[in-house]
Amino acid sequence: MATGEQASGMSWLFFGWSGRLSRVPYALGWAFWVVLLSAFVARVTVIDRDDPTFLVWSVLFFAIAIVATVSSVMLTIKRLHDMNLPSPVVLLLFVPAISIFALIAFMVWPGTPGPNVHGALPDRRKD
Repeated sequence: MATGEQASGMSWLFFGWSGRLSRVPYALGWAFWVVLLSAFVARVTVIDRDDPTFLVWSVLFFAIAIVATVSSVMLTIKRLHDMNLPSPVVLLLFVPAISIFALIAFMVWPGTPGPNVHGALPDRRKD
């Protein structure tokens, strides 16, 4: 795979909404955002609030949090496509009492075997 295709594949993985996504890439995508956000939270936590860089790190954290939220929704939509469920089910991630159970279900529930209306194979955008 050429470098341009890899970049395109990574942008589809994190920000595309068409196609299907199997359990492992879904879990790894979520893990990436959790680790990145944790690193920023750790940095903001150790900086004194009077330090001028506190504001910079705080703004960076919130910017990354917005990007991570959008990406997580896109990852989940593709995962729902693989499970042959409608995209609006992604709203379960925003219901506090249900979100953790929904996330776990999305990570362990197997996808549809064979082709479905969202694509022939998982881990590919719909052609």
